Amino acid sequence: MTDPKDIERKVRFMRKVSIFQESSDKLLARIAESLTEMEVSEGQNIVLKGELGDSMYIILDGRVKVHDGDYIFSVLKTGDVFGKYYLIDQQERSATVTALSHTFLLRFNQDEFHRITQHENTIFKGILKTLVRRLRDMNVIEEQLAAQNTEILQQKNTLEKQKLELTELNATKDKFFSIIAHDLRSPISTLISLSEVLHTDMDLLEPQQQKDILESLHDLSRNYLKLLDNLLQWARVQSGRMIPEPAGFDISEVIHEVISFYRPYALDKQIRLVERNISPVIVYADMNMIRVVLRNLISNAIKFTQPGGEIHIIMINKVDWAEVIVQDNGLGMSPQVFEGLFKLDKTQSMAGTAGEKGTGLGLHLCKEFVELNKGTIKVESQKGFGSVFNFTIPKPA
Repeated sequence: MTDPKDIERKVRFMRKVSIFQESSDKLLARIAESLTEMEVSEGQNIVLKGELGDSMYIILDGRVKVHDGDYIFSVLKTGDVFGKYYLIDQQERSATVTALSHTFLLRFNQDEFHRITQHENTIFKGILKTLVRRLRDMNVIEEQLAAQNTEILQQKNTLEKQKLELTELNATKDKFFSIIAHDLRSPISTLISLSEVLHTDMDLLEPQQQKDILESLHDLSRNYLKLLDNLLQWARVQSGRMIPEPAGFDISEVIHEVISFYRPYALDKQIRLVERNISPVIVYADMNMIRVVLRNLISNAIKFTQPGGEIHIIMINKVDWAEVIVQDNGLGMSPQVFEGLFKLDKTQSMAGTAGEKGTGLGLHLCKEFVELNKGTIKVESQKGFGSVFNFTIPKPA
């Protein structure tokens, strides 16, 4: 004979279970009489994937996992129901249920369920409501997962960006030390050697020899000063201390100024500087940065152009920006040099037509300064046929 107190205890418990909340006490008492109590140990299988569904289980106390092998679909705890879908049909179970701890269960046989509820619909309504709630919760979970996936993707992109920045920083550091170790040390050593010759053998040198040494000292000092200037400005950019101070100015005046500065050096190499379409145009940028860009591009063109060659400095006036083109008919670049032109970790230094040395730092600085001023820089080059550099400068809004 069933203990009335035991029935009452089970009814009170079932009142807290979602699928029974709309059922009458009378119906719940009939169901309680048919419930079988179970006790399973941690790790014990309660339901196996592939078996036919013939029962519903209510967790009295404990925790179980619904899983397929090592993949866990969900973890259920006290008051949760599983196997309830199979009270409607007897499809094969799609997952295994295993106890995560010592667990107490109530088991309800499907045949008994149909016998008791054949004229009752409150439990079916409860099951449907629970399913709807579960679907809604799944939608919320999917939205949360989508948001988490988006966040993970953003974090991945941030990490990849940081990795790229770290790679570039390492390349910057390596390039910095390379310049200090070689490109600065070498001209200083040469300056010392030439000055020692003048100091110790001045009386033994012919006037032309003295003149040649002085010219070499002058050229070395000039190139050394340009290198130091580029290095200092580049270091300021890398440290974040170089911030553009844009203002309106006439780009044609800066072009004329830089051409005038380099014309004597071009004449020394018998190179002709040709100005084309240089007319007054107001642009909006940091004038000192644009001056550095022009100086580097024109000095590079002189460096890589053969005696008797020409360098054309062209300006194109657009609606929203001005475009400056520096075109030479010099050495040009091989595909390998061209590919690493603006990349510090791939930069390949080339000697000029008069043996001038370089670091590739000037062009990298040009790219930094043009982009800091919201412009673009491009280059076209073919080995043996010269190079064309063009960059844009925005006009005032």
